[in-house]
Amino acid sequence: MTAAKYRRYPVAPLLNVVAGLTIREAETRFGVHHTTIQRWRSKPDTLIIEWEADKYAVKVGKHPCELWDDWFEINKPMRRIRGHRQLA
Repeated sequence: MTAAKYRRYPVAPLLNVVAGLTIREAETRFGVHHTTIQRWRSKPDTLIIEWEADKYAVKVGKHPCELWDDWFEINKPMRRIRGHRQLA
């Protein structure tokens, strides 16, 4: 059985929204460990799965489509995995 495939998004747009915050403030905002924020800032091309991207966008008061232009991309076929519709 192969792992489910998810769309992935770079963290850079999220970092742009919280650019003025300290690492600790960003940690509190996103609900992640401060080392995660440090890693994201050192590698802004880090990719996160769509579910995390959605969660973090909402935490900064944005809809994901405001941060990632291709959020509503519909060119990829959908398939069912364990009762959930997901991108193939």
